[in-house]
Amino acid sequence: MAASFDIDAAAKQLEEFRSRNDLAEILEQYSALIVKFKRLSSDYEEEREGRERYKQLARGQERKPFVLVLVDGDGYVFQDTFVRDGSDGGSKAAKQLITSIRSSLGSKGLDNCDIMVRVYANLVGLSKVLSKNGLIGAEKRSLAPFTAGFNRSHGLTDFVDAGELKENADFKLRAMLQLYADNLQCKHIYFAGCHDVGYVADLTPYRGNSDRFTLIRSMSSDFHAEFTRLGFNIEEFPGVFRSTPLAYPEHGKPSLSSTSNKTNASSAGYTTSNMALAGNSRSVCQFYSSARCKYGDNCRNAHIDSKTRLSRLSPDGSLEKDRRPLGLDNDALSWRLPGKKPSAVESKNDSRLLPKSHDIPSGLIAINRHKHRLDAYITPPTTDAIKQLKTRSEKRKLCNKKHVGGYCPNEDHCAYDHDPLPDDLLPALELLSRSIPCPRRGSCREPDCVFGHICQKMNCRHRGGSAPCKFPYSMCHEEFTPYDYVSGAALSSNDDTGQEDYEESIDAAEELGDEDQGAGVYTR
Repeated sequence: MAASFDIDAAAKQLEEFRSRNDLAEILEQYSALIVKFKRLSSDYEEEREGRERYKQLARGQERKPFVLVLVDGDGYVFQDTFVRDGSDGGSKAAKQLITSIRSSLGSKGLDNCDIMVRVYANLVGLSKVLSKNGLIGAEKRSLAPFTAGFNRSHGLTDFVDAGELKENADFKLRAMLQLYADNLQCKHIYFAGCHDVGYVADLTPYRGNSDRFTLIRSMSSDFHAEFTRLGFNIEEFPGVFRSTPLAYPEHGKPSLSSTSNKTNASSAGYTTSNMALAGNSRSVCQFYSSARCKYGDNCRNAHIDSKTRLSRLSPDGSLEKDRRPLGLDNDALSWRLPGKKPSAVESKNDSRLLPKSHDIPSGLIAINRHKHRLDAYITPPTTDAIKQLKTRSEKRKLCNKKHVGGYCPNEDHCAYDHDPLPDDLLPALELLSRSIPCPRRGSCREPDCVFGHICQKMNCRHRGGSAPCKFPYSMCHEEFTPYDYVSGAALSSNDDTGQEDYEESIDAAEELGDEDQGAGVYTR
């Protein structure tokens, strides 16, 4: 049998072995923990450095936030008063635009943002069109003083000449939009180019992002319906851009060109030498229509195409039935007009040139450059609205002075209906009321006059159409572009002239609506 000390020694040795074995495991675990700690510590340092970089970047972005205003200057033309004033006008235009943007930013919580404005336009083409409207001189870049004043007014405003090629302004605007659309420092983008439906594709990727995009509407050009489907904010800035389309004067000698050029210009919606005659006594060349005139452009007689609708010459020497804009040369033809193709350019008495009611200051009257009074443009009412108005008036005739003029001097004793009229019937009533010529014609200055001072029926007999017209010839061919706003002079007369013509106007309007439309819209 083994001695007791041998057993004790063996037990002690066993305990030492077990102790050494546990220590090894502990050391291995400890070593693994150290490796894991180093890895986590490294990850933590990287994360911490990343957060610091992000904070610095965020602070930098918040330190210099800005909003971008992109303007297609070919379609969005600044107010006439600004353009006429040259350099000073350019400065005023920039300040007015920034003031309007600043006011809009207040509702978006972006008051602390700088405002960067970029306007791109074909300076040569725009100068030419503005010159033909009598706003600036005839130099090739006569708009340059305006743009210089615009650029000097503010450090971040630029009016850039994009060049004379047709798509240059589009190209520049698209590049700026793509550059800043995802820029975090750019907090908001105001886009003024909704006259050109081609921009819809560039804005579609940001559809519904109203917190970042606002579309600017201009009353001087068409606002295409496709833009409303993008889900952006839509705002107007009165007093910045024109409220009426550019007009083209008919007087003055147009540039003459070859027969082929005349044909091309006519197909694009323009005419050349057959726009206006040099004088009242100038006769029509009998050889031109058969291409047998040997004098060409030097012929003393007028070269009128045989296909031109011609009845007689008006006193100013222009065609009575085919009154069209001044002929433009090739450069002007290639310049794109706001919201329209060249064939859509209208004459000086297109009703769409009339001021909108909200553009006429309260208490003032719009006049053209001949001091002839202009009425506000009336949106064509639907045939259904005219029928509803007729049904309403069958019970009791409506008071034009109350509903159209806003005030009836015989309020308590008036024989006509003063009950409220639905908003959708007001344009129809006003149009019918304005279809009765004012006895004072264009010299009328009564603020609340409910009669018409110009003819807004574009297919009337005086314009070569078939619609009957109560207005004299001159009131159908006045210039419809507003030139100034003057104070009114109230009259003391309380007569009800024109009320008795009201039912007759309704009947005539309904007949025209059914006869000329087919689409349910009354043609004026």
